[in-house]
Amino acid sequence: MVMVFNTEALHPSDRVEATCVAMQEQSVPSTVELENAEQVASRMDVWTYGDTRIFRAEMTGFRLVRTTNQIRSGPGEMLAIAVHENRIGKQEQFGTQRFARPNELMLMDLNSTYDYELKGKLPGASRCLHVPVEAVGLPHEVIRTAADRLAASPIHKMVVAHINELTVRADALSVSGAAQTLGEANIDMVRTLLASAYDIDYARGAMAEMLLPRIRSYVRRHLSDPRLGPASVAAAHGISQRHLFKLCSTADFSLEQWIIAERLERARDELARPDMLALPISAIARRCGFANDSHFSRRFRLMYGLSPRTWRQLNTRRPPSTPEAE
Repeated sequence: MVMVFNTEALHPSDRVEATCVAMQEQSVPSTVELENAEQVASRMDVWTYGDTRIFRAEMTGFRLVRTTNQIRSGPGEMLAIAVHENRIGKQEQFGTQRFARPNELMLMDLNSTYDYELKGKLPGASRCLHVPVEAVGLPHEVIRTAADRLAASPIHKMVVAHINELTVRADALSVSGAAQTLGEANIDMVRTLLASAYDIDYARGAMAEMLLPRIRSYVRRHLSDPRLGPASVAAAHGISQRHLFKLCSTADFSLEQWIIAERLERARDELARPDMLALPISAIARRCGFANDSHFSRRFRLMYGLSPRTWRQLNTRRPPSTPEAE
């Protein structure tokens, strides 16, 4: 974790100016107004994921105003997607006033004027994902229109959960070998969120590009769960089963048949392993998500042309010993 600022270590007389400076250093030039300057308390944390980052700010009531002149003096390279933890944020941008409640997404285009306010004598907190606007690669009109429709995106709940996970597990994730890959995924996810909020047909390609690899990875991690199926996969990704089937149809594959094929492939590999000879075939079937032995045997024979037992016998025979050279 990188804690970039905390008023606890400062004398009360220094906290107002220091908080205003820290907020601008971590974001963009703006006018910072504090609701109760005599009792200001704030803390800011930043974690980096490739070209993206998570910025968590916990503060007593404040207001941020960004003007045209401030944009000219300090252009913003990022889009900000925020989730409030415990307060309702009030935002005005693109001529529209919005209220962002906890576990709802709010978009802030740092290259457009805005007025944002989070009131409260006690500290309120927000978790904000910053992504490079150029990397997102969407027209300004799409971003502007999507800002009013974020809740309509089929991946709205997924993005909320993703930002929360990136924040809660940031100390481990941001320094892991996956941090760069997570940064790329963050950009893809924000692009898909905005495109699908703008228009689902416009976003169809982006949705498939982002979700299908995640769905395939999820299935492979949960093959041993006999309850794995369209309902559990859709729920895990915050989309409807209908939308899930549309994604799979676009990619020209059947989810249910693919799950069975993946299970059979894993079972075939495990049956061929000498270190698993002690495990009964029925136990391996269950390890691969098959609850019914006869169903497993029938599907295995249909896929590979021989029974699981025959396959195991053919692949676990020890080679004949070679006489030692004299």
